[in-house]
Amino acid sequence: MRDFGLIGNLHTAALVSRHGSIDWACLPRFASPSVFARILDPEKGGYARLAPVGPYRSRQRYLPSTCVLATEFFLSGGRRLELLDFFPIVEGAGPEGASLVVRRLRAVGGAVSVRFDCLPAFGYALNPHAWTLGRGRAVARAGDASLEVSSDPPRYVDGSHLRSEFDMEPGDPLLFEIAWGRRPKGLAPAEELLVTAKRYWRRWAHSSRAPVHRVAHRWHRWVLRSELTLKLLSHADTGAFVAAPTTSIPEFPGGVRNWDYRYVWIRDAAFAAQAMLRLGHEREGLAFLRWVLLRLRDDPIHRLRVVYGAHGERNLAEHELSHLQGMWDSRPVRVGNRASQQFQLDIYGELLDAAALLDKVDPAFVRENWNEVRSIAEVVVRRWRLPDRGIWEVRGPPQQFVHSKLMAWVALDRATRLARRHGRTGDVERWSNEAQKVRAWILSEGIDTSRATFRQAASSTAIDAANLRIPLVGFLPFDDKVVQGTIEAVVRELADGPFVYRYRAPDGLPGAEGAFLPASFWLVECLARSGQTELALRFWRRLLGAGNGLDLFSEEYASASRTMLGNFPQALTHIGILRAAVALGETTGQPVADPEEPLQAEQSGSLAPGTTGANLLPL
Repeated sequence: MRDFGLIGNLHTAALVSRHGSIDWACLPRFASPSVFARILDPEKGGYARLAPVGPYRSRQRYLPSTCVLATEFFLSGGRRLELLDFFPIVEGAGPEGASLVVRRLRAVGGAVSVRFDCLPAFGYALNPHAWTLGRGRAVARAGDASLEVSSDPPRYVDGSHLRSEFDMEPGDPLLFEIAWGRRPKGLAPAEELLVTAKRYWRRWAHSSRAPVHRVAHRWHRWVLRSELTLKLLSHADTGAFVAAPTTSIPEFPGGVRNWDYRYVWIRDAAFAAQAMLRLGHEREGLAFLRWVLLRLRDDPIHRLRVVYGAHGERNLAEHELSHLQGMWDSRPVRVGNRASQQFQLDIYGELLDAAALLDKVDPAFVRENWNEVRSIAEVVVRRWRLPDRGIWEVRGPPQQFVHSKLMAWVALDRATRLARRHGRTGDVERWSNEAQKVRAWILSEGIDTSRATFRQAASSTAIDAANLRIPLVGFLPFDDKVVQGTIEAVVRELADGPFVYRYRAPDGLPGAEGAFLPASFWLVECLARSGQTELALRFWRRLLGAGNGLDLFSEEYASASRTMLGNFPQALTHIGILRAAVALGETTGQPVADPEEPLQAEQSGSLAPGTTGANLLPL
């Protein structure tokens, strides 16, 4: 994934390589069947490539403070080809948005020969297509699905491919558009769409002067890109956040741990909502919580599923695409996710933690939705003693995971605080008493006294990186001896330098996995807030090298081979980056940047002004 950038329209997303190839796109929604999937099968998967003919060097960057991707090809004689890729952001465009990729080419320094090659592969490369050429456009049809390609240069059909070869002179740019179905009627010309897209992202993203960015000013570049990436992984209409825009990128080359992450995990999305609130994007945090409450109201017994589609879909049945080779020959390629059927206790704590954070900026939300807040707390009261599959979604038998009990305590603790804050006295004492029972369980069953560490699960000798979150959610202080013992055990037993593995215990699946980057950033946050800032900074700097040149990060990482593993880009990793950057900014004693001090822009160019009214909420 080192060679890919992400573009999107808040309904779906695509991966574009530094070789000018769209190698992953599900249209028109995040979880729609793929149209381009060369990342999962170089022969069958499908792609749309624009690149120079002959040798070149290339690099990618984002236009400053945007999600408009620039790929630059450097050729002999000082010639250069510039390619801009973006989805238009059309507010109010409906449930599928404007599923249109605009590709804008410009030659610099001399004539450049260019080749375009488009091979769609509808329905995860299961549905054959045929091309029809028309005036200024070509349409590929596969049953009811179609893809329209419009371009300035002429095109021709070569079997299943649509091709074009032409020479570009310096001067006016040339345009290619790839639309799902047809280009929406009334949509502005491409050049105007580019101006609108840049304006949209620059108005949305916070500038270096916003509170969180000022605290973490030395790492503004990574904070800004994480902020923008989380927004790209959100859905414009529903407010939900997908965990990643991809499926089946392996957690280890040749392995079977290949999962579909194009859905909304309540846990991950609650983390994302919390991050948005801390960044000052109250609208995004509020939209997600409203979406969750709709899911609660849809269920007659007010139980949440672990995973939903971005539109609230419940049927996420998992199946395998045996005809696809898989990245690095890693099979199976999966679509759907069986975790949607699991019981995972911790999601309720993540959700009420987000609600408690939102309450600090919008207390009316909790007042207006108190019945749903109460129902979540009641589910936890009834179910916290049950074993579950935990944060890692083990496919072995349910266990009494310590992290799950921790988040049950968080749910009841936050519900109690919210009740007291809003004068809801009826349930306070019962929830408070139940929270104390959960706390007592954790402190008696969750500690390995021989090592002064928290266990992964009751009666287990294994440790778990998820327990790094114990001080982060306020269950115990950072200087508690068992908290420190757990941090030390993670560094000693689960980490390769800064790269933290989730656990070493059996989980019901064969094969290995990479280091889990979200937990690696949790470790940095814990070290920083424990006063070990020198080690935290050393680990932080190494972890930043696990991203690609666009500062996008995957779920996992193999440090020995410097290979990005797992679905990409991963929302949970970017949330970890945001939290760790703030923790380091608050604990290293570095001065906060002066509001008038110019900061280094992301990638290149200057930063456009952004909103500055964000409230810095406590982490």
